[in-house]
Amino acid sequence: MSLQMLSPREWAAAMLADEAACILDVETSGLEGSILEVAVLDAASGAVLLDTLVDCGPVQIEPDAYAVHGITAADLDGAPRWPEAFAQLEAATSGLLVLGYNASFDRGRLLHDCHQAGIDPGPLAEEARWQCVMARRCEALGLGAEGRLRLGGGHRALADVRATRALVQLLAAGEPDTAGLAALEDRHEHARHEDRIPTALLVENRGRE
Repeated sequence: MSLQMLSPREWAAAMLADEAACILDVETSGLEGSILEVAVLDAASGAVLLDTLVDCGPVQIEPDAYAVHGITAADLDGAPRWPEAFAQLEAATSGLLVLGYNASFDRGRLLHDCHQAGIDPGPLAEEARWQCVMARRCEALGLGAEGRLRLGGGHRALADVRATRALVQLLAAGEPDTAGLAALEDRHEHARHEDRIPTALLVENRGRE
């Protein structure tokens, strides 16, 4: 059966099977920038397969990106360049499906850096090799696979892959996603507040007539 035909719970259980998948996260210099850090966990065991900073060369780290992960150019001194880091990444992910919380972002940055370095990304370029955890989480919450929710991880690559694995475990166990439900309630409350603003302004304006 195709993975896309499985329910979120069935899918998560399949991803946690031995030698089925790994979990990847990257931190970058910006939304369209280069990879500064990459981490990979074995989905089944939680073992760390890769955790490294990446020296991306003379790339400006955008203030908004720094505010999220706190990585500076000085932190990258002595870190492997992308060709070396990618070789480690290929070895860590070999033969495994790759889970990313926002898989399209992680895959996109990986392909970007491979293109910049003139590296053939090989099987990691294949979209079918990647699985999006956020899509399955949103599906379980009734938002559909196109929904979006923040992970709420530690905003460093290793912390985020661990948070993603914990979410996959929660989905597999069929337990309530309390953080996701709270985020939905906050979103609904914000929407209700936005809906009330025009009415409040209308009442205020009428009072001035």
